[in-house]
Amino acid sequence: MKIKSIINLTIVAFLGISNVAAQDIHFSQFHASPLNLNPAITGVMSCDMRISTIYRNQWASALGGKAFNTFSAGVEGKFFAGDKGDYYGLGLNLWADKAGTSRLSSIQGSLSASYLKKIGGRRSNNHYLVAGAQLGVSQRSLSVLELQFGSQWDGSTFNSTLSTLEDLANTRLTYADLNAGILWFSSLDKDNKSNFYAGVSFNHLTKANISHDLLGADILYTKISAHAGGEFRLGQRARIALVPAIATYFQGPSFELNAGTGFKFDFSKKSKSSQAFQVGAFTRMASIEGGMSVDAIVTMIRLRFGSSHFGLSYDINTSRMIAATRGNGAFEVSYVYTLCGVRGGRPMSCPTF
Repeated sequence: MKIKSIINLTIVAFLGISNVAAQDIHFSQFHASPLNLNPAITGVMSCDMRISTIYRNQWASALGGKAFNTFSAGVEGKFFAGDKGDYYGLGLNLWADKAGTSRLSSIQGSLSASYLKKIGGRRSNNHYLVAGAQLGVSQRSLSVLELQFGSQWDGSTFNSTLSTLEDLANTRLTYADLNAGILWFSSLDKDNKSNFYAGVSFNHLTKANISHDLLGADILYTKISAHAGGEFRLGQRARIALVPAIATYFQGPSFELNAGTGFKFDFSKKSKSSQAFQVGAFTRMASIEGGMSVDAIVTMIRLRFGSSHFGLSYDINTSRMIAATRGNGAFEVSYVYTLCGVRGGRPMSCPTF
């Protein structure tokens, strides 16, 4: 067997086995999947309703038809909560994921709710503090037929007749999941052309046991996500804006950092443009063996036409997986649709997700 083939086989086998362990889904376009980022973002929109969808395909160059595929869709609404400028939000989210040689499949449906409390500012220059919670039900399943373990290596090849020394009889399990979060945002001008937000969320507060070993324990670590971003016009009448964003994730021994910025160009000369083009780049860093390394460089574009937002991103792999992926990482496509004027009233000035 050639050295390159051994490397590729080892990496592919590792992908199949490692994904039996707990691992959260993640998107490079985290801003386009708000209900997966922080339940406190539920209802944070200038319009009355938002529908968001996103699809991610990863490691296709190494795994072919066994690549990681993740899809998510959410719908949420914002409702008046009195005469003081407060609102509450309600949302429904669904995501599904299939990963690696183990065919590890996960699906989760969740309900989220938030309360948007106005803490200052004027009607066109708002400051809000938001608290949110999300309750979901998840199901995980896997197939062990194609998995290969170290105990099955006979010195020259994998021998499926050898004992795996593993007991993965519990191939399907269901558990409840609880998330919570807070968010602060502010509109910095009367036309909502500049704004800023920051938030933190706490995921997997139930710490479910997701072991597929009947006698094992694999506790899903609580994940803490911190994120911030905004849109800043380069001049009062400028049609160009900086759109920086950052998202960090702490989960057990793992750490991930996504940071970058985009440039947004308005097509329309109107004060409130409904047509825009955005291009940018992000860097993703991850903890490996106690240290930090650059995992990927993410390039992305986003188009807005009226109520529709289209996003496309591509991850250029820079990790040690490059031997098998040849630099190919993942691509994502997203679509967000907002619906305004359903219940009347002025749109709320806030960030755009």
